[in-house]
Amino acid sequence: MSIDIEKYNSQHKPTWCPGCGNFAISMALKKALSELNIPPSQAFIAFDIGCNGNGADTVATYAFKGLHGRAVALASGAHLANRDFTTIAELGDGACFHEGLDHLINAVRSNYDITILIHNNQNFALTTGQATVETQKGKPMYALPGGKPEKEYNTNELILSLHPTFFAKGYSGDIQELTDIIKRGIKHKGCSVIEISQLCPSYNRECTPQWFTEHIVKISSLKNYSETSFDDAHNLIQKMIKEEKIYTGVIYENKNVKTFYENLPSRKSFTTELSEEVKEYNIKKILETFK
Repeated sequence: MSIDIEKYNSQHKPTWCPGCGNFAISMALKKALSELNIPPSQAFIAFDIGCNGNGADTVATYAFKGLHGRAVALASGAHLANRDFTTIAELGDGACFHEGLDHLINAVRSNYDITILIHNNQNFALTTGQATVETQKGKPMYALPGGKPEKEYNTNELILSLHPTFFAKGYSGDIQELTDIIKRGIKHKGCSVIEISQLCPSYNRECTPQWFTEHIVKISSLKNYSETSFDDAHNLIQKMIKEEKIYTGVIYENKNVKTFYENLPSRKSFTTELSEEVKEYNIKKILETFK
C-alpha cells in the first residue's frame, strides 16, 4: 500500500511561472516516493540554486538548498553519511553542466547510490534567461540580444560517455512516464542520472507542448532495443542527434557494477552508518595552544 501523496506536500505554495515544467516534475517525484512507499521522513533531497531549487519549500521531506552547482556533491555526502535515506539531487542544466559538471562526473565515476534529476529547460531561468551549454547557437538570450555565439553541447553524449550505471530521459509533460522513470532510478542500486526535458514558457518559448509532442519518441516503442546494451544506447544517442528527436525512457542500465560504499574495504565490518558514529569531542585544550 502506497503512502498518501498529500503527506509530501508542505504548507508553502510554489512560486514557479504558470505553465512551468517544475510543477509536473515535483508531482512526478512525489508520486514516485509515494508509490515506492518511502516515508517523507526517510527521504533527503539536495536542491540546487535555480527555479528547481524553489521546490525545496513545497516538499515535506528533508530538503536542503546548497550552493549553485553543488547539489550532487551535497547529495553524495548525505548518502555516505546515512544510507538509510533515499537520497536525491535536483538541479538545472545550467547548474549541472557548468559549475556542477565535475560533481556529476565524480558521482557517476564513483557510482554513489543516489538519484540525480536534471531539470533541462535550456537556460538559467531564475536569473531571467541567460544561456547555458544547452541553449541553441544563435538564440537571443538575456545579455546576448544578438544570439548565443557558441554552439550548444550534446549532454546526452557527455553523460553516456561517463558510462553511468543508469541513464534515462523524461519529459515534464508526461507525468506518468516520468514517475515510472524516477521509480526505476530510485530502485536502481547505483548512480541514476535522469535528464528531464521541461517546459519553460518564460525563456524557452519555442519548445511548446506542441513542439515536444512532435519531437518526442518513447523508447518503449522501439523494436529490439535493449536497455542493457551500451551499444544500443550509443546508437540511440546518435539517432537523436541525426533525427533531432528526444527519446524518453530508460536508455541504459547496468546492474553489475558495485556502488562506491561496497568498494570500501575499511567499512565492510561496520553495521552502523557514519552518522551514528559521530561523537562529541572537547577541543578546549587544542584551542588553548593557539592563544
